[in-house]
Amino acid sequence: MQFETFITDTLRALEVPYRLVKHQAVFTVAESVGVLDEIPVKNLLLQEEKGTRKVLVIMAGEHRLDTKKLAAELGTKKLRFANAEALLETLGVTPGSVSLFSLFHDGSDSVEVVIDQELAHAEEVGFHPNDNTVTIFIPGASIKTVLDHTGHSYRYMNVRSNT
Repeated sequence: MQFETFITDTLRALEVPYRLVKHQAVFTVAESVGVLDEIPVKNLLLQEEKGTRKVLVIMAGEHRLDTKKLAAELGTKKLRFANAEALLETLGVTPGSVSLFSLFHDGSDSVEVVIDQELAHAEEVGFHPNDNTVTIFIPGASIKTVLDHTGHSYRYMNVRSNT
């Protein structure tokens, strides 16, 4: 609850409109489909297989991530999904609670962010405030406002698989 309040206070200070929805715990995009009316968003932390680079990918939940395409665009050989230990250390969350708001965690300073370009103009995009029983919806254009505030480097690109 404290972090949720921190997030809503921060959004108000940044003049980002938001809508908060409380619901049963959801751990995957598939689970959220029956709980939320909106199309869910995937938040995936990846890391270089042989390196220290970490990337948070934010994309529409109905699409598959093309990790090879993403690795090539980022100029790295291979990316893998971060394990539970890396999620906790880097973003301060457990699996199922990763979100844009996890970037407020002290361990996230070196995380790069990639946002699927489709979300840039979405009417609303929902993120957990590090608690998968709450979703805070913000305009897609406001993702940039939050990232500018956190100081993380980011880029918009097409990260969806064509298959």
